[in-house]
Amino acid sequence: MNRPANTIDSKALAIGVLSITACILFVGLLMLTMQPQPAYGIGQLDRGGDYIMLTQQLSSSQEGVVIIDAASRQMTLYALDGSNKQLQILHPNIPLDQLPGSQGSSGPIP
Repeated sequence: MNRPANTIDSKALAIGVLSITACILFVGLLMLTMQPQPAYGIGQLDRGGDYIMLTQQLSSSQEGVVIIDAASRQMTLYALDGSNKQLQILHPNIPLDQLPGSQGSSGPIP
């Protein structure tokens, strides 16, 4: 085979193109997996014994934590201010039977 010294055959070209494509895809995969994922805690609910805790978004910089005491049928709303990182009581000891939409029953909370 008499080929000029500076020509590339089709096999070498295919290997080169596939190698470069694999490197680009691998770097893209690394960039996607290395980015930190945001943690969202809005709308979470947990129940332990007579206490129910849930979170809610109050404003763009303020999140709320609601703690319900099922035994005494009262609720307290706390606000976490993201800018100064302080937890404040917004509404302490709200009776559940005085909330809008309650039937005023004193039975257990489901």
